[in-house]
Amino acid sequence: MQSDTIKLLYGGAKTSYHEMNEAEKKQAADEVLQRAREKAFSRGLPIYYTQNKRVIAEFADGRKYVVENQQLVRPYDGE
Repeated sequence: MQSDTIKLLYGGAKTSYHEMNEAEKKQAADEVLQRAREKAFSRGLPIYYTQNKRVIAEFADGRKYVVENQQLVRPYDGE
């Protein structure tokens, strides 16, 4: 594999995570989240994350659902 391909697969940061300050880590995390959103949404898939101790599925159109036992059980209202 070419190094450009590896960078794309593993984030592509020019600095090692262990050498980053907190602002650089935040920026890298935001960039990774944005790429994950774009990739999932372009395929018609939701992204999954935890918030308020719940697993949330978020769709490209902004809909969010609470996930339990791998099922969308109800819309997520922030609670």
